[in-house]
Parts: sequence; structure tokens; C-alpha cells
Amino acid sequence: MVFTSRLTTSAVAAVALLSSVSNAAPAGIMSKVRRDLKFGFGSEKVRGVNLGGWLVLEPWITPSIFEATPDNVVDEYTYGAQYGWDTDRLRDHWNTWITEDDFAEMKSAGLNFARLPIGYWSVIGGYGGPYVYGAYDYVGKAVGWAEAHGIQLMLDLHGAPRSQNGFDNSGQLGEVHWTEGDSIDLTRKALNKIRDDFANKPSVSAIELVNEPLGPALNMDTVRQFYMDGWGDLKDSNVAVTFHDAFEGVTSWNDWGSGMGNLLLDTHHYEVFDS
Repeated sequence: MVFTSRLTTSAVAAVALLSSVSNAAPAGIMSKVRRDLKFGFGSEKVRGVNLGGWLVLEPWITPSIFEATPDNVVDEYTYGAQYGWDTDRLRDHWNTWITEDDFAEMKSAGLNFARLPIGYWSVIGGYGGPYVYGAYDYVGKAVGWAEAHGIQLMLDLHGAPRSQNGFDNSGQLGEVHWTEGDSIDLTRKALNKIRDDFANKPSVSAIELVNEPLGPALNMDTVRQFYMDGWGDLKDSNVAVTFHDAFEGVTSWNDWGSGMGNLLLDTHHYEVFDS
């Protein structure tokens, strides 16, 4: 079945709406913000799936795309480097991996939510990276399908410039260089475009600032500042502003975010991988 084979994830994602926690964030962005959200996170249970492997390639989710490639093709960056700017190789995948029928099947299975990963390069261009463009068009399709079938969406910036975690799901396997150079500014630029294009859509109830930043490899003060700035960019939209725990554990955020309304904390409990 399409539903069981494509709409799965190896991680259990848990989200919690934070209304207010202790300690203040920087003054100037701390006016109390409490907009009506499109989904009752505090009262309604999220029953959803992650649409992995569709608009951001991950070899373990979509091995068929990588089986006929050279060994050096290990992520979306090296895929683009190998095959250039030709979108035809991926167009069939984008057209078939997730379709409107899947949203109808989600609804019939009793689901109410889906998380949609997208890479920054698909939103604002790769800024010199050899990425294949065109996936962002399908975000619009997914938003329309979700609305038609009564599914709410979290739009998740899954890959950030220079890689926020060094995982293949960031778009570029290897070292973590996010937060260096202009990578934070470009990340916010991508998020702001997602906000401008989709935050007003009835089916978009959350935007995730970045997927799985690898806290142990990053300056967490910089990550927290990015989260505050990203929240500031999105706070006037009626979406839940979602941030990942950066593998620091959910309790590490207990004393952060005072006055920042409509924050959603995301944590991933992996049940498959050894390391």
C-alpha cells in the first residue's frame, strides 16, 4: 500500500506547545504574542506522518534513486553534482512519491497532520551548490491537497545552508558548517519565503525553523539566538513556530522562551538506528 510504504518515518516525533516558561529572552521581541492557531495543539492529539524522501532525498528512504548512481552520490548535493541541473531525473519521483491520493488515504486512516520536509535550496536557490531545483512547486500542491482532505501541515526546513547536522537529510553529508558565513541569514531568508507563500493557508498550522541542528557540534548560544530571531520573523503569522531540541534533550529548554507565544518543541526518538 502507498500509505504504509511511503508515509513512514524511523523516528517518533513528539511535539509540545510551550505557552510560557521561565527566564526572559532578549527585550525588544518580547511582546506577548498569542495568535489563534489553526490546530488545537493544546487540546487535540496530533496523529500524523512525516512525508520523508519526497522533496528532500534520503538514501535509506528512497534507495531506488541511488542504486544506479556512482558510490560518491550519497545525498542531494552529490546527486546534483553528478547529474547537473537536469530536473527530469527527479520530476518523475516528485510526481509519484506522494500524490493527492496519499492525502485522501491519510484522512481515511484517521490522520490529521503531516510534516513536509523541504531543503533551503528548493526555496531560495542553492547559492552555488549543485542542487536540482523544482521541488518547491510541490509544496504548493501539498498545501492544496492537505486543505482539500482536511489535513494540517507542518512545513519543515529540513536542510540549511552549509549543513546544520552533517547528515544526508540536510542535503549535504559531511561536516557541520551551518552558522558560519551568511548561512543563518540565508536560512532566515528561506523561512521568510515559506512564511510569505504559505503561512496564510488554512492547511498550514506550523513551520519548523530547522530540522535537527546538531547541538553538540554547534554553539548553542548561536542556535538559541537563531530560534529567537526566527520566531520574531514568524510571530505575526498564525502558525506554531516549531524548533527542534538540537539533541540537547527537551528539559534543556525549560528555562528558555519566556513571552514567546505559540512555540512548538520538536524532539525525535529514534527506534531503529544504533548510532
